[in-house]
Amino acid sequence: MIIAEVSRQVLADSGLNPGRLALEWASAAEGPRFVELVTGFVSRIRALGPFGSAEGEADAATLSMRLKAAVKAAEAPKVRTSIGNLAKKMHEAGDYSLETISKEVADKVLSVFQQERLGEEVLMRLGDERGYDFAALKGLTGASDELLDKTLQGLAKKGAVKEGGQGWALAQ
Repeated sequence: MIIAEVSRQVLADSGLNPGRLALEWASAAEGPRFVELVTGFVSRIRALGPFGSAEGEADAATLSMRLKAAVKAAEAPKVRTSIGNLAKKMHEAGDYSLETISKEVADKVLSVFQQERLGEEVLMRLGDERGYDFAALKGLTGASDELLDKTLQGLAKKGAVKEGGQGWALAQ
């Protein structure tokens, strides 16, 4: 349940409708149930339409970039560690209610994921070899001032980006 909730919140953070994800269980002996689950899911996805249409995302390139950044962020050790720590904490507490899982994922995992995803997105945007000032990066990424500043400072500390006359650029 933790991974499903992390996935839902990550999809929403990346700009996708979390309704595009379903996690249901059916045993091999439940063929009719399996068919019902798949048919229902396909119907819901068809009703949502192609990526971007249900999300209100006008720019397919932006959505594509956010998804690529999300995949890279999901592979980050900090994100995986935060999920593992949360699973351990919930196991110790014995509380696996959906409400608790949802709150804990939002509090403990999503913030780590958001910073990692934003960092990856900033690096991709700066990869086109032109500088962006803070306001332009904020507009392109949709990040809050606080999160973008924290992310840029972290990337600068790692030596990945630098601030110069043209704004922020990749450090080379």
